[in-house]
Amino acid sequence: MEITYLPTGQKILFRGLDDPLKAKGVKFEKGWCAIVWFEELDQMASWEDVRSALKSFRRGGDVFWTFYSYNPPKTLWSWVNRQALEMERKPRCTVSHTTYLDVVEGGHADWLGPDFIEEAEWLRDTNETAYRWEMLGEITGTGGSVFDNVVAREVTDAEIASFENPRNGVDWGWFPDPWRFVRCELQKREKRLIVFGEESRNKTMPEETAKVIRAELTYPDEPGGRERFHAQRIWYDDTPDGKYQGEAYRRAGLAARPAPKGGMREYSYQWLQGLREIVIDPARCPLAYEEFKLKEYERDKEGNWMEGIPDGNDHSIDAVRYAVMRDVRRAA
Repeated sequence: MEITYLPTGQKILFRGLDDPLKAKGVKFEKGWCAIVWFEELDQMASWEDVRSALKSFRRGGDVFWTFYSYNPPKTLWSWVNRQALEMERKPRCTVSHTTYLDVVEGGHADWLGPDFIEEAEWLRDTNETAYRWEMLGEITGTGGSVFDNVVAREVTDAEIASFENPRNGVDWGWFPDPWRFVRCELQKREKRLIVFGEESRNKTMPEETAKVIRAELTYPDEPGGRERFHAQRIWYDDTPDGKYQGEAYRRAGLAARPAPKGGMREYSYQWLQGLREIVIDPARCPLAYEEFKLKEYERDKEGNWMEGIPDGNDHSIDAVRYAVMRDVRRAA
């Protein structure tokens, strides 16, 4: 379908994207496609399909607007929910969340009708979780979030300068699994862990990642002061690859030690779950925030929760576990 505005010849074109490659044939008699609107974005297979379509539509012009609208999937790790977190950090991008309540409170309840509102209120009173997802568009998850204690907030330079119990962890990776380095502050009395620094690389040798870590640990003790290297302990995964990495780090002058993680995976997760807060700065540590926020338990075919923490999408989580493994073992 298409709609033409006769005075100017401008058009609104409707296209299906069941196969994103079909968009490659889109042509315009004159001008360019200045506005692209992806409706029901969550129905597309992946963000790669969206990018493929945009390559066809964003041609021939110098000003473009792109809109994405959708109802957030319930599953936390859905690609569209992950992409929304990324878009919040993207320059010149606005993420807006609206619900039917905006229409009601705006004085236009008649647009929805009394039956719609009555059904929404009944759902609110009988199934709050379903109401929050279906009517308020909240990413409620499946009810199986691994970490319910994640707090997203800014961690300032002044706050970091006051930290007294830093923890540093490294998770070995090459490709496609990444190498990941995290910096944390453990506040034992408050049962709070603050994740405030991260670095990630692919296909990078230990001699090079050692330089990355050294740069992260080189900073002034106070604002405006002279930078110096802080020889803080760095904990890495106790695997053959991790040990090789650790040897390279020690040769580079880093205080690297293997994390005594044997048989402690499940308990280290429970230890992190037992903290009052896991504070993560999404701007400083977007990868760690995504992993902690979206980690979920799995269900079997009958819909029952499965025991054990599922593997995958946990590189920052693993680096954090190694960083605090001594504390975990002391509490065991």
